[in-house]
Amino acid sequence: MSKKTEGASAGRYEIGKIVGVHGVRGDMLLLPQTDFPERFLGMKELDVTVAGKPMRTFKVRRIEPYEGKNTFFLRLQGVEDRDAAETLKGALITVAEDERVELEEDEYWLDDIIGLAVFDKATGGRLGEITEVICTGSNDVYVVKTPEGASKAIPAIADVIEKVDVANGTMTVNIPEGLWD
Repeated sequence: MSKKTEGASAGRYEIGKIVGVHGVRGDMLLLPQTDFPERFLGMKELDVTVAGKPMRTFKVRRIEPYEGKNTFFLRLQGVEDRDAAETLKGALITVAEDERVELEEDEYWLDDIIGLAVFDKATGGRLGEITEVICTGSNDVYVVKTPEGASKAIPAIADVIEKVDVANGTMTVNIPEGLWD
């Protein structure tokens, strides 16, 4: 999972965020925003964007998992103290499209799913458009905005999602009886 970023980093994909600082030597806490957090362990450089500023590329001096947390300790070349690290708090870590992890068949990026037109397999009728993906831990949930303007949820599980056709911008689903009543 990753999402396309807007603004100064348009055309890039968010894979992480600097969420805090640790200690006084410039260490930071990196929160992965990807289904592939292990990718950070092999990265030698990170593209970092602070809101309202141009993207900067930093060499990685240290990156290792923060055991028991869903974050990484991060130290970047040129960020030598707590004050410098504080200026990067909230910054996004992004990659270009060609740096994204290759997906397996039947796996999709969030930005591929959002905006798909949703159709009911049984009736062929248009149910609406996916406006949001909620990651619950067990399975994702797609939020569909109906033509009437209501938001309805469908679980992203094999019994419900019949077909995803990103190229044509559509998803066909089997709505379980009573789900949207």
